[in-house]
This record gives sequence, structure tokens and C-alpha cells, in this order.
Amino acid sequence: MIKYITKIEQLEKLSEQEKTEVGKVTDEFAFRSNNYYLSLINWDDPDDPIRQIIIPHAQELEQWGRLDPSDEKSYTVIPGLEHKYDSTVLLLVSNICDGICRYCFRKRVFINPRSTCLQDVEAAMQYIKAHPEVTNVLLTGGDPLALATSKLENIIKLLRKIEHVRIIRIGTKAPAFNPSRIIDDPALLELIETCSTGSKKIYIMTH
Repeated sequence: MIKYITKIEQLEKLSEQEKTEVGKVTDEFAFRSNNYYLSLINWDDPDDPIRQIIIPHAQELEQWGRLDPSDEKSYTVIPGLEHKYDSTVLLLVSNICDGICRYCFRKRVFINPRSTCLQDVEAAMQYIKAHPEVTNVLLTGGDPLALATSKLENIIKLLRKIEHVRIIRIGTKAPAFNPSRIIDDPALLELIETCSTGSKKIYIMTH
């Protein structure tokens, strides 16, 4: 049973001093993980790589740059749709991840989720239809597999109706953060099997 943890106080393996220090980070940047991923940490090793990925660190509060380091705003057509490269459209379809990586370059998604992620799916489809140079659509976020399969299916099947979209990529860390999301959901596997064909592929981009 996957249980999500969003409060530092719930991390029993951290000392009270660590919780106080890390809490200052979570006042600024969101924390989210689950019992499965946290169980992989060697808590006796402060440099454990999984711990470094998921547990907030005081260095995140240092002056380090911009919340939009890739300048995605410059390529945003409508909220949640980016068109930087001619053949590729990026759709930010989710504002949730099974875990939030501390190195995430889209921390802004978890600060202002509604203004950042896709709200108008139909408008996005109309834009893609109007741009026949777009052959490749990347679904990202957040994590697309944090969506219910029914919502993901709606997006994928709408994209499959657009003749010039040959490739759909799904960027996800679910295989690492929450493998049960995949292995315990036959509807998801059926969706990918059905909608990935010889001429129109679905690729899973594992982070």
C-alpha cells in the first residue's frame, strides 16, 4: 500500500534538529515522497544517493538562479503548452509527482500549479492540429503517470487522432518512485499497447 508523505514531521528517521533545518526548505519548496521510495534509503549514510534525491537540503535556500532556468516561459503558447523546437510540442499535463526531486528544474510547477500546467486540453489539441510540423509530443509535468489512467487515456487518444503526430513521449519517474503504478494497473498497460503502433509510437522516457 503506497502512502504519501508531504510533511517533514512524518519522517521518523530524521532527528528533531534535521526536521527543523529541513522544515525551512519546505516552507519555500514542496516536499513529497512515499513509504516505498523512502524505504530504499540507507538512513545510516547521510550521503545515500536516494536520500540526496528526495530529502530537502538547506542548500536549496542559497541564491542559485531562477525558478525558470530553462526559460520555458519564452516558449509557452498557452499555460501548459510549450513549442520550442519545430517538430516537438511539450504538454505539462500534471502538477503532481510521486516524489519531488530536490534538483527539479520545475519547482515552480509545485508553487503555482494552475498557472503552469495544462488546463485547456481542447485548445492544446487545436494548436497541435494547426501545426503540421509537429510530429512529436512530450507529456510531462509533474509526472503524467500521477494522473488517473482515464485522464491520461483521454489525452493520448486525442493526440492519436492527429495524423501528423507520429510519436508520443511520456516523461516519468514512476518506475523508480512507484513501480506499483505500472505493474498493478492493467488498464495503463493496455492503453500503451493499444495506442503504440508500428507507425505511431509511444515511448516511456524514464527519469
